[in-house]
Amino acid sequence: MKAWRVHEFGEPQDTFVLEDVPPPTAADLAGLSMDLGGWVPLRADRGPHQDWVIMDMRMAALALPDVTMAQGRYPVPVGRPYISGQEGVGVVTDAAPAWQHMLGKRIVAVTIQPWGSLAPVAVGVGMIFEVPDAMSDEQAAGFLIPAHTGYHAAIRRGQVSAGERVLVLGAAGGLGAALVQLSIAHGAQVVALVGDERKAAFCESMGAAAVLHTNPDWQQAVRDLSGGGFNVILDPVQGQLGASARSLLLPNGRHVLCGHAGGLIPHDPDFYLYNYTLVGVDLGGYPPDVMREYHNEAHEALGRLMAEGKYQPKVEQVIDFEDVPQAMADLTNRRSIGRIAVRLPN
Repeated sequence: MKAWRVHEFGEPQDTFVLEDVPPPTAADLAGLSMDLGGWVPLRADRGPHQDWVIMDMRMAALALPDVTMAQGRYPVPVGRPYISGQEGVGVVTDAAPAWQHMLGKRIVAVTIQPWGSLAPVAVGVGMIFEVPDAMSDEQAAGFLIPAHTGYHAAIRRGQVSAGERVLVLGAAGGLGAALVQLSIAHGAQVVALVGDERKAAFCESMGAAAVLHTNPDWQQAVRDLSGGGFNVILDPVQGQLGASARSLLLPNGRHVLCGHAGGLIPHDPDFYLYNYTLVGVDLGGYPPDVMREYHNEAHEALGRLMAEGKYQPKVEQVIDFEDVPQAMADLTNRRSIGRIAVRLPN
């Protein structure tokens, strides 16, 4: 099969290589375990990973981890070569014993390296859910990671609640759009910090006020919109932009760190003087039974919000398989909005 693989470190539009690779099989997974960086050989303290399905892929989604993995900026090491792609929708053709009931079903799943979603056959793990008939492949491909990570960041860890004022950084991205929608759905007033007018209009269409961080006076502009400051900052960007935004928190405010599109820099050690709380977010940082409980809880909550019209996957572009490098360049240079879905070859 043809798959987009990464061998070297660099920009994804340069390092993604379309090449022939064998499709993954159950035999390939036997005797392997899992850590935050992907599938790994067994260790004495870790048994075989038994939470997997093999999928004939129909649609995949592109995301910032595809960029940071290629660049070598991902927080945990990922072995090379690997097939990129973090999630997608497909039909189950084989499965571990616990997932045999999914055989033949259309599902969404997270796909972990080296068997990512940018291939006709991929391996789904952990978050595995059947796709409702009413949801298209395009919607399903861009649903899982933004929605579940957004719920974990904004609601479970960030504790966003009705009446609070929330600032969302990177609000026009896939995760950012989820954070905006989930905060509004829970009764918060949301200001979106974005890079251009097109992204501002996108966030305003979801019900947020928007400010351009390219404006030299952006801090005062967002402070004015909030009425003086924010209870919560939802931050999938970090870097200097995130550091600059922290002064906008009210006392007892929470700065929720749920990504690093702008890079990772040391935090000001004096933050504690202002009674701020830094909240770390990593949906993969729990024991398997806790993660399964969290996934099911979030999936039920998100299903209710979609049924009420308060949440929807924001897939704003669908591309062909051969157009992945150009789309990755757009994602790297922050020209994209929402999620980008990729049609997989039959």
